[in-house]
Amino acid sequence: MSPERAAWQRYMADARARVERAPGLEVHGTLTRLAGLVLEATGIRTPVGSQCLVHQAHQSPVLAEVVGFSGDRAFLMPAGDVHGLSSGAGVVPAAPYVPLPRLGEPEHDVAISIGALRLPLGAGLLGRVVDPQGRPMDHQGPVTDVKAEPMDRRPINAMDRDPVREPLDTGVRAINALLTVGRG
Repeated sequence: MSPERAAWQRYMADARARVERAPGLEVHGTLTRLAGLVLEATGIRTPVGSQCLVHQAHQSPVLAEVVGFSGDRAFLMPAGDVHGLSSGAGVVPAAPYVPLPRLGEPEHDVAISIGALRLPLGAGLLGRVVDPQGRPMDHQGPVTDVKAEPMDRRPINAMDRDPVREPLDTGVRAINALLTVGRG
């Protein structure tokens, strides 16, 4: 078998595996309650930490994160303004991030989670001003040279980290003296 044919077969196997893991039908829920900053929705079954969009007629959708559930009710924390939302608004899980397979590259080791929050990460963020979702606020165009990474990651083992060897000057003498911050 030629190397090109083997590469295409691996590519197709990766693509087939991704399609099998992709969610099926889109589920729609309904906003039933808004108490303080917590939204309550029924009809959606998404894991804690996943993202949803709350759709109200004549308004842009509001991004919200699932923070808990009780029975068939999901509790959502909005990431935007809830002004104008009312009972009966549609709630839809945000589309999951599924990295595309690339010919000649092994399958990504990023765990695919349904609608988990992903933020831009890379050198393109240096010197830029972005909002909590990573969208540019500085009117300098889109952020480039970044890739979307999951917000929740496995922490680095503390024993594998380099030790802190030098203090970081915060510019506040009281903090420097009593709560010294280490560089690293």
